[in-house]
Amino acid sequence: MSNHATFLVDRRRYQSSFGAVGLDLDLLAGPRAFVPFAEAHAEASGSWYDDDACEAGALVDGDAKVLLVFAWEGVFASTRTRAAALDLLRLAWPGWRVRWLYDGQRGLRAYVGAEPCTYPGRATASPVLEPGDPELAEPDPSVLVVTVGGRCHVLGMVGDHPVDEGPALLDRLAGEPEHAEYAGACEGGLHVDPRLRRVGWWHTTRQPGLPEVAGLWPGWTVEFWEDRWAEHVRRAPAVALREPDRAAALAEVRDAALARWAGPRRDVRAAVRAAAPRALIGPGLAPPLRSARAAEAREAILRAHAEAL
Repeated sequence: MSNHATFLVDRRRYQSSFGAVGLDLDLLAGPRAFVPFAEAHAEASGSWYDDDACEAGALVDGDAKVLLVFAWEGVFASTRTRAAALDLLRLAWPGWRVRWLYDGQRGLRAYVGAEPCTYPGRATASPVLEPGDPELAEPDPSVLVVTVGGRCHVLGMVGDHPVDEGPALLDRLAGEPEHAEYAGACEGGLHVDPRLRRVGWWHTTRQPGLPEVAGLWPGWTVEFWEDRWAEHVRRAPAVALREPDRAAALAEVRDAALARWAGPRRDVRAAVRAAAPRALIGPGLAPPLRSARAAEAREAILRAHAEAL
């Protein structure tokens, strides 16, 4: 299974079939380590990945000192570690304007003036989880919390954001298992007030069809809260999310980033060429990493953590 990622460095575009996993930790090494790492990927010469298939990406504009980021999973995606990870990211890129792209690769295209992709808008329904589902026992379950009036449902984050379903979501959730409250980590949420015909939603990942969401709820007032889960808590007592332990989250993200940059990585592409000289090598294989670059990355991670404290 692929995990597509797109990198843009000063308008040069690179792609990786499996680069989305770990991109969050790659970025925490700062520009001196990340930029050469991104540029060592296969340069893209053809079309972009489909926006709904691209799970992570980053744009580095060295002249304007702008870093644009999005990811589908990792330390940025969980409410348990997101705030700490974003703090460390900004400290690892001092002097840069760091911005999260809630519309994912669509935002990268817009920044460089590339032709926009038409999002199909066909929602894939995320399954409703019962209380006690094993997924909910994980430290960072891949779930969303949906409240309809006073009801609370928890959905597995394997389809599209439920806001994409429009008012049909209300019929789908009728009679589904309810939770008395939800206080665990999650990756997004949705609150529907049927009486006032108001919808508020948020997420910590990416939503390619973000500009089209309001049109899916005709006659409703729709608000996008970005990653501000506190807006959901304020409106729905059953959503009991709390601010995480900042020091613990900072240490956890630091340790994960240090492990990611623990040492050199071998040149997988060279090994494949040596074993099979006639093999066609696509953009999915990660580039090598030298010991000196890994050490530089670890220094940047530790420096950002010290400043965060």
